Amino acid sequence: MQTDPNHIREKELPLFPLNVVLFPGGLLPLHIFEQRYREMVKFCLRNESSFGIVMIKEGEEAGEAATPCKVGTAVDLVEVDRLPDGRMNIMTSGHSRFEILEVNDELPYLVGRVRMLDSLDAEPDASLEEIAAKTRELYIEYETLSSYLIFSWQTPDGNPKHPQKLAYQIGTRLRIPLNEKQELLEITSFDALLKREIEILEIQNQQIAFQLRSRNN
Repeated sequence: MQTDPNHIREKELPLFPLNVVLFPGGLLPLHIFEQRYREMVKFCLRNESSFGIVMIKEGEEAGEAATPCKVGTAVDLVEVDRLPDGRMNIMTSGHSRFEILEVNDELPYLVGRVRMLDSLDAEPDASLEEIAAKTRELYIEYETLSSYLIFSWQTPDGNPKHPQKLAYQIGTRLRIPLNEKQELLEITSFDALLKREIEILEIQNQQIAFQLRSRNN
């Protein structure tokens, strides 16, 4: 009997709704103070489990459980600093996008039945190389222009060769509204994601170049 590959990619994941969009490969420091999320972190530590960072669709970060967007990013705990009063400072690292299929609110924190969408360990698709090359060229220009415009801008050490990792890094670095970042996160096809990033980068580069010319006149 064959196993359904989609079923293998389904799992239960604790969810942390936030006003943030995190892409795989990104790091996110968090200050954990609410009791429910202290319990969630302790669960993840005990079970060596990931949890999901997902942008809030409706509601607030604190107080009643917020309604999460459909797609988020699973993160691993890479550092935990426990404070004397029970609060924690943690560092998380994103590793894969997921789609929420169902949400369970019986625990103090939300738990989702999710379908994992991709992984940074996946082999690059050869058909993406050409479009990735164009995207990379525009992205390098974006980083260079941004460094001229913004004094404190720090360019990354390198640009990923892997098309998927490149797409994730661009999503992280773009200075666009959170809802637009979420739209990028939800594009599951890397071909479509890179094409959309090309459109955004072309507009961003034109706008930054115009700002630089105006400043220098």
